[in-house]
Amino acid sequence: MAQKELLPLQMECTMLFQSNPYMTKTIEEVANMLAKPIEDVKPIITLLQKQGIIEDVGDPVKPLYRYKEPAVMTKLSTTGDVK
Repeated sequence: MAQKELLPLQMECTMLFQSNPYMTKTIEEVANMLAKPIEDVKPIITLLQKQGIIEDVGDPVKPLYRYKEPAVMTKLSTTGDVK
């Protein structure tokens, strides 16, 4: 896959998981949903997993991926102290 095609596919895959935060899919299922070859989707899934955007919730034989909700700060400190 050409480098110029990598970013659009990464964004498309990210949006798929963000739009469906409770979805759990295999790489094959994600590739099918995006209508892309599995060989193109595998490196994107690996990259998104390294970036902490998605997580593997399956087992080594059949990995399942889902969106990883970002940490949200609920309390704002006005004193400048980090806790």
